[in-house]
Amino acid sequence: MLKLNLRGLNTKLLLAFKVVLFLLLSWFIIDQLFVKNDFNAQFAFCIEHMKSDKAYLLILAIMLMPVNWGLETLKWKTLLRTSVSLARLAKSVLAGITVGFVTPGRSGEFIGRIMFLNDGNGARTFYLSSIGGMAQTAASLIVGIPFVQLWHNDIFITEVVTGCALFYLLVFFRFDLLNRFLSASSVLQKYGLVMSQEDMPEINLQVRVLLLSLFRFGVYLLQYVLLLSFFGIEGDLISLTIYSAVYLLALTISPLMPLLDFSYRGACALYVFKDFSNNDIGILCSVMGVWIINLVLPALVGYILILRGKTIRLPWVQ
Repeated sequence: MLKLNLRGLNTKLLLAFKVVLFLLLSWFIIDQLFVKNDFNAQFAFCIEHMKSDKAYLLILAIMLMPVNWGLETLKWKTLLRTSVSLARLAKSVLAGITVGFVTPGRSGEFIGRIMFLNDGNGARTFYLSSIGGMAQTAASLIVGIPFVQLWHNDIFITEVVTGCALFYLLVFFRFDLLNRFLSASSVLQKYGLVMSQEDMPEINLQVRVLLLSLFRFGVYLLQYVLLLSFFGIEGDLISLTIYSAVYLLALTISPLMPLLDFSYRGACALYVFKDFSNNDIGILCSVMGVWIINLVLPALVGYILILRGKTIRLPWVQ
C-alpha cells in the first residue's frame, strides 16, 4: 500500500513539477527576449544578415550545439562510470539544462539529471555533477590565462586568474579530501548527503574529464567567433579569438542563473569588446545567438523530454 501511495505521490508531484517548470521557462524566456531586450531590433538585424553571404557561419554555430552537449554527455558518462546508454545520458544532460536554467547558479541541474537515471543515490549524482562543473570552470580559467594577458597587459589580473585556476585544479583533483571532510559530518551522514570514497573518479578519469572540458571551451569559443563574424564584427581571427576567450572567462564568474544573467552577459560583452568594435548591436546579437543556441534550445528540448518521460522519478521521492 505504501509503495502504491509513493507511486501516486510521485505522479502528482511530477505533474506539478512539469507545470511549474513550463510556467518558469515561458515567463523567463518572454521576459528576457521581449521585455528586457530590444528583440525586434535584434531580430531585424539578424534577418538582414541572413541574406548576406555569411549565413553559413550561423549554420556552423548551430551545428556545434550538439557537439557541445555531446561532449558534456561523454563527461557525464566518464564520471558516472556507468553502462547506461549515451542516448539516455544525453536525455539526463538535457533535462539538467532545463532545471538548471531556472535555478540560481544552475544548482538544480543535478535534479534534472537524476530524473532520467533513476539512481537512488542522489548524493552521488550531485557530487559527480559538481565535479564536472569544477572541471569546466578550471578549463575556462586555464585557457583564459594567456588570453587575459593579451587582452589587457595587466599582471595583477593575470595573477588573479592564475590563482583561481590553480585553486579550482586543486579542488578538482583532490576532491577526495573534501569528500572525506564532508563524510565526517554526522548530520550529512544521517540524511545520506555524502558520497562514498569508492565513487570518487580516479585520476585518469579526472584527466579525461578535464580534457573534455577543454574541448567544450573550444567549441564555445568557436561559436562566438563564428557569430561575431556573422554579425559583422570586423577584425582578424586572432583578435576575435582573444576577445571571445576573455568574454567567456568573464561569464565563468557569473553567479546568476543562465537565464537571468542575460543582462550581465550583454553588459559584459560590451565592456570586453569596447576597444575592439563599436558595433554594439552586432555584439549583443552574437551574445543572444549563443545564448539561444546553447541554452534556450537545449532547455526546451529537455523540457519536452521531461514532459514525455514515463519512467522518470523525482529524486526526493524514492
